[in-house]
Amino acid sequence: MPRPRSSGPTQAAVAARAGVSVATVSKALRADPVISAPTRTAVLTAARELGYRTPMTVLPGTPDDHAARPVTAVFDTVDTQYAAYVLRGLLEEAELDGVWLRVRHIGSAMDQLDQAHLRTWERSVLEVMPSSYGVVLVTTGVTSAMVEASGQQHVPLVAIDPATAVPEGTSSIGATNHRGGQQAVTHLLDLGHRRIGIVTGPSESIPATERVAGYRSALATAGIAPEPELIRAGRFDYDSGLIHGGDLLDLDTPLTAVIAGCDAAAVGVIEAARRRGLRVPEDLSVVGFDDTLTATVCSPRLTTIHQPLVDIGAEAMRTIIRLATSRGSRALSPIELATSLVVHDSTAPPPTSR
Repeated sequence: MPRPRSSGPTQAAVAARAGVSVATVSKALRADPVISAPTRTAVLTAARELGYRTPMTVLPGTPDDHAARPVTAVFDTVDTQYAAYVLRGLLEEAELDGVWLRVRHIGSAMDQLDQAHLRTWERSVLEVMPSSYGVVLVTTGVTSAMVEASGQQHVPLVAIDPATAVPEGTSSIGATNHRGGQQAVTHLLDLGHRRIGIVTGPSESIPATERVAGYRSALATAGIAPEPELIRAGRFDYDSGLIHGGDLLDLDTPLTAVIAGCDAAAVGVIEAARRRGLRVPEDLSVVGFDDTLTATVCSPRLTTIHQPLVDIGAEAMRTIIRLATSRGSRALSPIELATSLVVHDSTAPPPTSR
C-alpha cells in the first residue's frame, strides 16, 4: 500500500501553514468531529497548497501490508448532473483523506423503484460490502439486510438522498428538502402567484415527499389550500417535466407557476410551455431544483433551489471515515445541508398582476 513520502510535505509543514498544532492537523485530516469546520477548511487548504496527501487509510486492525480497501459508492444512475456533482464531492474528499473510491452503477433509476429493483440493489451492495472500507448509497433503496450486514462486517453504510425510508441504524445525508420546497413557493408567492403547480419525483422518494411537504406548508401558511391536481409525481428528468408540466398547463383553470423536482425537469416544463405558445417568465414562472449547470445554460436562466451536492458527497465520505475510525460504527444522526434560493430569469410576477 502507499506509504507516507519521506521527502514530501509533512503534517508539521501543514500545521505551520495553517497556524495550528500537528495534532489538530492529524484530527482534521481524518475528519474528527471535534475539529470545527473553519479549522478543517484551513487545514485542507494548507494541505492542498503544499501538495500534502495522507497515506492510504486502512481499517483499524488491518495489517498495513494489506492493500487498503476502497470506499464503494453505489449509484442508481450516473448520467445526471446531480450524480456528477455528488461524485465530485466524494472524489475530492477521498483524495484529501487518502482513501480509494470505487464506483458501482446499478442500472435502475430511483423512479423505477419496486421490490425487484430493491432486491437487485440489495444483492449488489451485499456483494461489494466485504471488500469495502465503507459503502455510500446514492439515491438508492436501503434495506434491513444491508444495515444488518453493515453492522456484522463493521463496514459503515451511509445513504445520500435515500429512495426509501431508511431502517434504524443507517446514517443519511441530504439537503433541507422541506425547506427547499418552502423557499420555492415563498418566492413565487412574494411575486404574486397563487395557483402554483409542482412536478416532483417518485412518490416513494424521500427527497420528493419532503419537498412536496414544504410546498404544502408554504401554501397553507399563506392561506391557500393545496390542490391535489396541481401536484404531479414523476421522475427527476427532462421528460417528466415535459409530460407532467404539459398536463398542468392543460388544466381547465390556468396556473401561473410551476416548481420542478430538478433543473432538467424544469427545462422540460419550459419546453411544454413553449409548445403551447406560453412565454417564460412573461406567461409562466418556472423554478428548478439543484442549481446545476443546466440552470445557467438554459434560456431563460433558471431560478432554482441550490442544494450543495458537492458538499453532500464530501460529507458522506467524511462520515464514512468517522464511523470507520471510531470505536463501534453506530449510525450518526441524519445530516441535512442547507438549501438556498437562487433567482435568475425564469420567474416574474404573474401576468394578471402586471
